[in-house]
Amino acid sequence: MTPTPEQEKIYNFIKLDSNHGIIDAVAGSGKTTTIIESIGFVDKNKSLLFCAFNKSIRDEIQDRVSKKGNDNIVVKNLHQLGYEILKSNIELPYIVKPRKYNDLIARSVESYNKKPFLLYLKLYDISPEPENSFEKSQLNNYFNSFKNKLLDSVDKFRLTLEKNDFSKFKQMVIHFNIIDPSKTNEKILDKVIEILFKSTEQLLEEGNKIAKSHNYIDLTDMLYLPKVFELYPIKKYDLLFVDECQDLSKAQLAVALKYVKKSGRVIAVGDPCQSIYGFTGADIESFSRFENLLKNHNKLTLSFCFRCPNNVIEYAQNFRADIKPFKDKEGIIEKIEFDQVIKTAKDGDLVISRTKAPLTTLLFSLLENNRKVNIHQDDVKDLFNELRFLFSKQELNTRNVFKSGYDFFEKVKERNIYFVEKKANKMSNNSSKEEFIKEETEYIERRINFLQRQSSIHLDVSTINELVKRIEGLITESEDAIKLSTIHKAKGLENKRVFILDYDKLPMKKDNHKPWETVQENNLKYVALTRAEESLFLVNAIKEDIEMDEGNLFDELDDIW
Repeated sequence: MTPTPEQEKIYNFIKLDSNHGIIDAVAGSGKTTTIIESIGFVDKNKSLLFCAFNKSIRDEIQDRVSKKGNDNIVVKNLHQLGYEILKSNIELPYIVKPRKYNDLIARSVESYNKKPFLLYLKLYDISPEPENSFEKSQLNNYFNSFKNKLLDSVDKFRLTLEKNDFSKFKQMVIHFNIIDPSKTNEKILDKVIEILFKSTEQLLEEGNKIAKSHNYIDLTDMLYLPKVFELYPIKKYDLLFVDECQDLSKAQLAVALKYVKKSGRVIAVGDPCQSIYGFTGADIESFSRFENLLKNHNKLTLSFCFRCPNNVIEYAQNFRADIKPFKDKEGIIEKIEFDQVIKTAKDGDLVISRTKAPLTTLLFSLLENNRKVNIHQDDVKDLFNELRFLFSKQELNTRNVFKSGYDFFEKVKERNIYFVEKKANKMSNNSSKEEFIKEETEYIERRINFLQRQSSIHLDVSTINELVKRIEGLITESEDAIKLSTIHKAKGLENKRVFILDYDKLPMKKDNHKPWETVQENNLKYVALTRAEESLFLVNAIKEDIEMDEGNLFDELDDIW
């Protein structure tokens, strides 16, 4: 294929220039192809490292590099690069324990008699010694909340390379909604954060200590410890390609830049309008940070979208004005209702959603209509865990517990709705509170009703856990199935026909949305729109049936006298 003028400019820059390069590439602009072709213009004596954002991108790039016969380039993802720095600086191997900090937290607070957790309970006037089942359940909820906040704090602290300073820590936990000031009494806000701050400090001290003494690390340590321990890789490269540079956390960025020689060049590629991972610790300013860090750089662009038809591009231009169609082709854009998806969707279509709830509802309908469904493995795990979380451990594993009568599912439903209403009481906005209760209640009812129907089909199954596993087994990996995905997991995908669920709710809005979250929601809509190659179906959210007053029999009779 003949390169575009923009691609020619990039190739010439790689070949003839010595500056760093930042390539701003719109969705569907063929950035991966452009990068692979660029490698061919690099001096064969130069060493190259391609830094991929994750494993799937790494595998794709590695495959395409191998087919091109480029043997002077190393392709690694960021966790691999961080791990290589660590293991090259010690004699004994590191032992990867993904639940390292879960275990440390369990040891420090799970017994309910440790100081940080007791202080946390005291702030909320919760007794550490429950006297009945309700108080025990309440205590357990507060414990899980505290543990999750602590885990999140430890993770975000490392990914953002945050300074060990209370005011900075406070900004961080509020930024990532670990603590929501609107849902926390102003009088105890700083005290809650102070407990988290000190607990995080102690956990990190202990976690770093066992990384040194026992070589125990988790995945985030691979990105964090090279900076904290001031470690560097043995080999550095002449040219560093950084992909998806708009989605890097500070820890990831620090790892990547350790691999380039002082005299070397960095070529960073990304799209600031596809920055959608801010909630994981990625930095919304990551793309512009490259511009600030790489002083001597040239800004290059890939502004033509090869993927999408004209009318889809027009929608996308509301979020990125400079995206342009490469060819003059018209696609199909159709607005449909949720209940039309089952009839309209064909095998091989891609269905995406901002949240998992409509995907779960559609999954139920597809399975009940004997349609083949393909879901990303991570989403499968999340979707089916959501079903399990409706039940207690005892309910999940007790034989025939759901066969004792209709009341079982009704009681589970009532209990879950009760917790939703309790959670809603912390919300200050009444209209948002009502909307939250309505949506969550409907979602609970759909899931439980589905399981109740499935229990009457799979009569040989004796526990809820077995029932969920049986349903999970119906998911296929076949490419000719209907593919269900969240927008986050669909980034990088393309499909001839794409359905966007709950399109009328995009970009998603919430009370107290921070500016960076608003930007990311706009970005998510842009990412969703730009997956379609031919046809795009914009699906309205489920409309609940409204009970109409149908009158009465008396009105239908002409004369009863």
